[in-house]
Amino acid sequence: MTPEIHTELQDGVALIALDRPVANALAPGLRAELDAALRAAISDEAVRAIVLHGRGKVFSSGIDINEYDRPLSSPHLRDICTLIETAPKPVVAALHGAALGAGLELALAAHGRVIAKDTRLAVPDITLGLVPAGGATQRLPRLIGAQATLDFMLSGRVVSADDPAVAGLWDRLVESAPLPAALDLAREFADKGRWPRSSEQDRGFADPAAYQKSVAMVAERLNVADGVEADLLKCIEAAQLLPFERGLDLELALFEDRLSNPEAICRRHLFAATRRTAIMPELAQAGTVKPLSHVVMLGNDPVLAELAVSCLDFGQQVTLISATPEQTEQLSQRATRLYERAVRRGNIRPEDRDARLGRFSIAEGYEALSKADLIFDTDEITLPDQFPRPASEAIWAVIGGAERIARRTVEILHHERVLGVRLYRPAYRQRLVEVLVPDGCHAEAVAGLAGFFTLLRWTIVREAATGQSVGDRMQMVLLNAALALVDAGASPYEIDAAARSLGFASGPFENADAEGLREVQERLTADTGDDAVDRSATGLLANRIAAGATGKAAGKGVYLYPTGRDKEADRAVLAWIESRKSDPDGVVERLDLAAALQAALVNEAARIVTSKTVLRASDIDVLMVKGARFDPDRGGPLIQADLAGLFGLLKVMKLASPLAPDIWTPAPLVESMVKNGQGFFRRPVV
Repeated sequence: MTPEIHTELQDGVALIALDRPVANALAPGLRAELDAALRAAISDEAVRAIVLHGRGKVFSSGIDINEYDRPLSSPHLRDICTLIETAPKPVVAALHGAALGAGLELALAAHGRVIAKDTRLAVPDITLGLVPAGGATQRLPRLIGAQATLDFMLSGRVVSADDPAVAGLWDRLVESAPLPAALDLAREFADKGRWPRSSEQDRGFADPAAYQKSVAMVAERLNVADGVEADLLKCIEAAQLLPFERGLDLELALFEDRLSNPEAICRRHLFAATRRTAIMPELAQAGTVKPLSHVVMLGNDPVLAELAVSCLDFGQQVTLISATPEQTEQLSQRATRLYERAVRRGNIRPEDRDARLGRFSIAEGYEALSKADLIFDTDEITLPDQFPRPASEAIWAVIGGAERIARRTVEILHHERVLGVRLYRPAYRQRLVEVLVPDGCHAEAVAGLAGFFTLLRWTIVREAATGQSVGDRMQMVLLNAALALVDAGASPYEIDAAARSLGFASGPFENADAEGLREVQERLTADTGDDAVDRSATGLLANRIAAGATGKAAGKGVYLYPTGRDKEADRAVLAWIESRKSDPDGVVERLDLAAALQAALVNEAARIVTSKTVLRASDIDVLMVKGARFDPDRGGPLIQADLAGLFGLLKVMKLASPLAPDIWTPAPLVESMVKNGQGFFRRPVV
């Protein structure tokens, strides 16, 4: 077995190196070797001091979060940090690349820290629904105070080591490799015979009243009595009020409580699911992929301006081709307005705006296509028969589903490099893309497009191009389920409330009003498959459109908007529903509306998973959270179904099936999972 810890003695200093692919994660095996190496160095009379450092690109990325889903292995992080802190010889940490989570906690336990100035630092535990377990809540406030600690830990954000907010945690900040300076500091401590311990530091407590005021102000702003934010506040407040060891005990107790907390389970699920979306077979198949630097936007849709901004932000050359000069000017002005707003808000400097817009050009005709590495195409423009063809290695990304991809593929010479994308608006903020891969698409095209969006720091979900995007399918089944329930006599307002109780930021009818009922009706009609039921021609949407209630922009849709913003129920809608409801068996009265909506989503997800449209079930949860505004603290509808148990949802499907067999007839996968006591994520469920 390859060692993950290496020790080298250099002039009385033991250099202990972390060396584990990938990113020196503090897995149980590495922790055991590190514990043994530290004890050996402490007991070795030839060792005067110890330097901890990481081989490779980073110091350490911290604990592998998959370890949190099973009993934690010893040695525990806290025990190693205590071993470092109480060592009778000075321990210095040399940090480069990144020190994240437990990796940073190791460094905080050391007696000195030498950090390369571009090192990325973070304690992201809160994003996983956890408090730290290695003493960060007790050591960091002693070094940098309450306010800086709270800002750092509550955000979970990554900061550079040269950020003034964290200046108090390093002893020396260096321009390049930190190891030589760390060796010097370790020898300096050993020569003096004394060294600082984080547990004994008090510069963060220099103004006790200000410390407590910071904690109180943040507590008032958060206004939470429980949850991970409240637990983190308790720990940081305790750092000042309790003895160090008691504070560590509190931190560990709260960490252990939160490990099995549903919120923490869901946050960890979403974090891991988001990271897994980057894994797709084409990346291994493609080999080296050519960088994409010249992007052409082809079409008239405003989403192209938003996508252009994302591309310009990361150094791309962007050329816009629209059908008419007027449409081209509109898109150009939209991109300019987005940058003007960013300048007003202080997000970028005027000179940065000018530099980015300097890479944005407008083309007359189609000659720019021949020079493009990547074309984003909304399929709105009819290309001339003899348009300039892109290079053979260019990628053509059609914004739309399988039908649009197939239509455009006929016109493109290198059809094996044509695929689809589904974007979410505003694109520059959502930064989520579904990549729809048709049969026969080259791996290099998929890998190239994935690499491009990775450069833009977008979340990428890879799918088979079989029809609609998965995100659209899931949102469409939610709307169709809502319409079927209304047809049976349920109130649309109660259905929206049920959707919000599930975890959605807004309900299907609120969303329909915001989009416009005519547009929704057209989408429902266009997206009706062979086996699906078109509920748009009759029913609630048709009634509202006929009454001139076309959505929020018109002041009335399913809801009334008397002030233009606030909404209220429309008694005319309720009267219409009452006059035509059709539920002779009283199914709606026996249904829990939230459970019915969840059952529809889970059933559709099971069909998607069975058809292998997505690579993994967790991709659907990512799309629901990042694209459909499902509460990230709940992780997504599928992890929620696993936690609650699929048996109850199967009963709901069977009860609701007579209302809409196309929606609620149980998918074989659901019945199989219930029979075997399994869930979407292979954990036993109730």
